Amino acid sequence: MVFTKDKFLGDKVILKQSLKGLRATSDSVLLSALVPVKKGQSVLDVGAGNGVIGCCINARTSCLVSAIEIQDNLCALIKENAQLNNQEIAVIKHDLFATKDPIKGKLFHHVVTNPPFYETSKNTRKNPEQRKAYVSDFDLEKWLNYCLKHLRAKGSFSIIHRPEILGKILPILEKKLGNIEIFPVVSKEGEKAKRILIRGFLNKKNPLILHSPLIMHTKDNKRTESAEKILRFGQAI
Repeated sequence: MVFTKDKFLGDKVILKQSLKGLRATSDSVLLSALVPVKKGQSVLDVGAGNGVIGCCINARTSCLVSAIEIQDNLCALIKENAQLNNQEIAVIKHDLFATKDPIKGKLFHHVVTNPPFYETSKNTRKNPEQRKAYVSDFDLEKWLNYCLKHLRAKGSFSIIHRPEILGKILPILEKKLGNIEIFPVVSKEGEKAKRILIRGFLNKKNPLILHSPLIMHTKDNKRTESAEKILRFGQAI
């Protein structure tokens, strides 16, 4: 397998990743910026892939990151990437739908997830690592409830997904979360949102806020100033 080493957050994060397998995108960097972590707090990354979210969060604010991932090769890659960035990430190999939970009862200040969200019928990826990481052939409600049960009081939950799935996600989150904020993400000025960022807090009750779209590129394909601040300079959302 061929690997590359790529830089994120203006060279603050170095990421080893498979050339033809799972590769990090701006989705993960945006999601990492959504987590309102403070120094020394605990973060759980559910479905961590190659560890880019944890590495980016830790690069912004030194914290205690734990990462859950089901694929053996990606678990190994998370450990390598943590070492590359002089970080410590506790890696937990786990199937979220298994009977036993290796972190049962453990609560975190923040839980973050970038779950697989492509429909099986629309997936054309032949690489097994990519198919496992990208295809949503699972119960989304169970996935979300797993995340929420590991969230401590007043802790934050953050997720990125497709806008068309918002109607499924919100009813699940609203049972337990308040202060929910939605940030539509638009790839290019004038286009429709292709992603949504959602953040909420356990045991809080303020009403939902829908923010103005976060536009990544101008009409002439230049990265916007707001996107540049997040992706290159590590500004929080």
